[in-house]
Amino acid sequence: MDIISKKVSLPKTGTVKITFYRDRRKATKEKTTFSLPFDVQLSENTASGEIIYSPLYRSCRVLWSIPPDNSKTREETEDFIKEFLFGTLMSITEPITQQEAENIIDNYLEFFKNSIKYRILEQGICEIAIPIGSKELKEIKFLMRKKDTGDFIISDDSLILRQFRPHERGQRERVIFAAKKLGIDIRDEELLLESSSAELSINLHKFIQIISAVYIFYLT
Repeated sequence: MDIISKKVSLPKTGTVKITFYRDRRKATKEKTTFSLPFDVQLSENTASGEIIYSPLYRSCRVLWSIPPDNSKTREETEDFIKEFLFGTLMSITEPITQQEAENIIDNYLEFFKNSIKYRILEQGICEIAIPIGSKELKEIKFLMRKKDTGDFIISDDSLILRQFRPHERGQRERVIFAAKKLGIDIRDEELLLESSSAELSINLHKFIQIISAVYIFYLT
């Protein structure tokens, strides 16, 4: 939506038509401040100017190149523009380009890759730790073992189910039900998922999903 026109009934001025030209909007290099041209069709003439605003600092000022003749009209128009800017204009989404989408995915994958930590234990078991959450990061840990057949076993080492307290039995049972529904076995409180080498990536993703959900919804 590059051009937005809106008819407005101002209390003392009457009906005016305000047009915002988002296709001519400019931004600073850091995209902290924007300039948005507009014009106002009055009964006798057309006024025009631009809005200088910052979503980051929630600030806004109106600069007139051709101001309305009447000071009251100018004041009412500015009040409406500021209200409309923060109430409507800034909630309109921008189109995401193909390049932007690729950059978002690439940056996320790089972030995810750099956030994962692992170490090989003495028995040749791989321990993997992934942070979850936002303000206070919590790590989820799980183990991977390799069988002599070349298949793998993914396990939480009984860490999850043993964290539930007696009065949380209903939550614990829901976790067990969800795990089994995804094909994850429960053996002596341990979540286990066996996988072939070819399906390891998708099964690893499945296992990470469920243990992350358990920590986010029940154990944090």
